[in-house]
Amino acid sequence: FGAWSAVVSATYLINDAADRERDRQHPRKRHRPIAAGRLGVASALIMAVGLALAGTATAFALDAGSGAVVGGYFLVMLAYSGALKAVPVLDVFLLSAGVVARAVSGGLAIEVEISPWLYVCGGFGAFFLATSKRWSEARELGDNAVIHRPALAAYPSEVLSQMLTISAAAALLSYGVYTIESANAPANGAMALTIPFVGAAMFRYLMLLQGRRSGDAPDQILFTDPGIVACVVGFVVTATWVLLAN
Repeated sequence: FGAWSAVVSATYLINDAADRERDRQHPRKRHRPIAAGRLGVASALIMAVGLALAGTATAFALDAGSGAVVGGYFLVMLAYSGALKAVPVLDVFLLSAGVVARAVSGGLAIEVEISPWLYVCGGFGAFFLATSKRWSEARELGDNAVIHRPALAAYPSEVLSQMLTISAAAALLSYGVYTIESANAPANGAMALTIPFVGAAMFRYLMLLQGRRSGDAPDQILFTDPGIVACVVGFVVTATWVLLAN
């Protein structure tokens, strides 16, 4: 966890440094330390290098394969910050792949075989959240959206809506399969009792994102909506009960 926290922090620093001019045009991101001028670009890059080296070295110390995944992730994110984030669809896929890489690295580090369905579910879940962020930015910024994120020029609103719907359905379906087919889940399929909580949270998030909280940042919706928080609590309680009972 510490290794990934360090490397991900490094990628954020590099990305914020690269995007500082665009972030200054964004109503919320202009308050970020680099965009606001509270943290110099040189200092940010020095910190990023230190964090990346420390995180990658820690991952390699735990497991060579895990370290390779962490190092590969950092290199891909460098390419993302440089040019690939301007390539429509690929930008979202790369962000989603980062979540899958975390699961792969964690499994290698603790020597636990992780179900492929968890990779599929995590990937589609990340794709869903990344697409919702693109959708929110396009709606909030309007004609100025392409100034902040050039890739949005190639995303018609209808396509973003379809990507949201498809990724949400794929994430929910793959999670359902994971709860039943995973070797790490109870053999009686009882973990499927958590599916309604996942579905309810996703549907409520979509409702708020495209409804009365359309002006809020996606992460703000996720962490402050009582309904979504209740779904998370219900999920944790149910999953804990199922695991203890089986």
